[in-house]
Amino acid sequence: AIEDAYGQEGYAGARCTPEVQEIEREQLLVRLQVAEGPRVKIAGVQIFGTEAFSEATLRGKLELKPNSLFRRKRYTAERYREDRARLERYYHNNGYPEAKASIAGADFIEDGERVILRYRIEEGPFVVFGERTWTGNETVQTEALDGAARFARGDPFSREKLDQTTAEAYNLYTDRGFLLEIYVSPETRTDRDTIHVDYLIREGRPSHVREVQIAGNRQTKERVIRREMTLYPGDLLRRSRLLRSQRDIMALGFFEDVAIDYEPTGEETDVDLVFRVKEKSTGSASGGVGYSSETGLTGFIQLGHPNLFGNGQSVSLQLERGGRRENYEISFHDPWIVGTPTAFGFDLFNTRRDRDLYTEKRNGGAIRLGRPWFYRFPDFTRIYVGYSIEDFTYSNFDRSLEQEESASDGVPIADRLRDSSGLISSAYVSMARNSTDNPFWPSLGAQTTVRLKLAGGVLSGDQHYIKPTIDHRIYFQPLWVPSLMLRWRAGWLAGLEGKAAPSTETFRLGGTRPFEYLRGYDDYYIVPEENVQGTGAGEVRFPGGSGMLAFTAEIQFPIVNPVRGLLFFDAGDTWNHSREIGLSGLKEAFGAGLRFEIPLLGQIGFDYGYGTAVDDWRFHFIIGSAF
Repeated sequence: AIEDAYGQEGYAGARCTPEVQEIEREQLLVRLQVAEGPRVKIAGVQIFGTEAFSEATLRGKLELKPNSLFRRKRYTAERYREDRARLERYYHNNGYPEAKASIAGADFIEDGERVILRYRIEEGPFVVFGERTWTGNETVQTEALDGAARFARGDPFSREKLDQTTAEAYNLYTDRGFLLEIYVSPETRTDRDTIHVDYLIREGRPSHVREVQIAGNRQTKERVIRREMTLYPGDLLRRSRLLRSQRDIMALGFFEDVAIDYEPTGEETDVDLVFRVKEKSTGSASGGVGYSSETGLTGFIQLGHPNLFGNGQSVSLQLERGGRRENYEISFHDPWIVGTPTAFGFDLFNTRRDRDLYTEKRNGGAIRLGRPWFYRFPDFTRIYVGYSIEDFTYSNFDRSLEQEESASDGVPIADRLRDSSGLISSAYVSMARNSTDNPFWPSLGAQTTVRLKLAGGVLSGDQHYIKPTIDHRIYFQPLWVPSLMLRWRAGWLAGLEGKAAPSTETFRLGGTRPFEYLRGYDDYYIVPEENVQGTGAGEVRFPGGSGMLAFTAEIQFPIVNPVRGLLFFDAGDTWNHSREIGLSGLKEAFGAGLRFEIPLLGQIGFDYGYGTAVDDWRFHFIIGSAF
């Protein structure tokens, strides 16, 4: 056992020798003398007998090969044997079903510190797929089975594609309720260099759902879980609806895992379904005292819960007060009102911030409603409408703002802020689609939000503008990384009724704010160059641009639960005029970060990014999911 343990760590020559010595009558002393030897490194890999594929191609399929900066695998006899099976499997899936791979020996050199691995290949004949037939299928049409097949006539023979086609045929039947009584078997016929495949299908009776049970929910009420299901007692046991129910329950965000068990009822082929949920800590609470040069000494309390009393409702409360900042906010959201999947929410807020050059006051409220999209396409989609009324006031301007004129229109910045003050009455409509596989750490699917905001006009108020935005993220899993996200965001701001849009609504990229984030730069840093006033400590980067465009590529990977790491690349810019928009000259940044899932605090993160336009590094602290 000791020698095996050393072998798993790469010490192939380690030896353990027992020494037994009698101490007293019926007592023995056992010493285990270990000679570790050197840890074995792979010096090279040699493959003999291959003609169909190059040695470089075959070596690329192996786990054990000379180490590099991004690949380090320790030599063990077990991995050596596994690589032999990989070679054989590669041949079997690329037209050589009779190929055999064997171990030709491991040559240890330099006193056992390095090893050369050798394999021998017997390729056999090259064969292709021929005819594909289906017999015995009545419920599923032959056209549907052919459409699900993973191989076509003339393709190199592949055992993997043969098995995948069998699995796809089973999936078609399980989506029609055939869970217990269905048999799909491929029979092969060889004709010289061609293999014909005859699929034999034996259909039994479809399964129905008798009962749907829920287990493991300690806090979440059962009705909150049941209303997310699309599979009910009496229904055919369709695989697609079963997986959709599992996905929608997981998307609630209250559970670490949602597992499904089948329990035979003893009544023909009917089954009972059991959804076993594992709840996670969902509430968050934080408080403390902080100091910064921008806000001074500040105390705060934040309370939030996304599953209030187990009803699926969310509420958050934020209280913050200091010498230069006051912030009082309360939000409520109910995804299911009056017995329908209609979401309702409201926000109330009252804030004051004494910034370096002026004071900003904002108070008001907002309400919103949401419903699932009423057509089947696009799926996973909801429509939201909302209305807000806010009173903005800007005052106590620094003398520099009274004198400094905006380069874009020659108006003093203080006057532009005064013009942005007043009552803003606005409404918005948005379409949001979310097909991701996990609400916390998505790895597959996409998220898209299209939003159109209208202020003033028929809604009255002191500001009149229109502001469309779009945010699209797509997640997938390349073979070499756990999860990759590609994201792009765009927005435009335009005044209405012949009036300029308020400067406070313009786009200013930088930092980690939800929509306008761009790491590697300070908050509000990226604005059109002609809008930057002053230099050095007196620099004012205001207003932002009428348009913005930003891109993100981010790789995220687990380190150790609950810590995850990430690598990112961000790029974006803002513009005053539509004719200036382009991909050249985007402000870029790259860096790395960490994410943590902490009970009572939720998801938090730290990013360290290098902004190429400022030639410097920036540290960012993130609360909530930004992936």
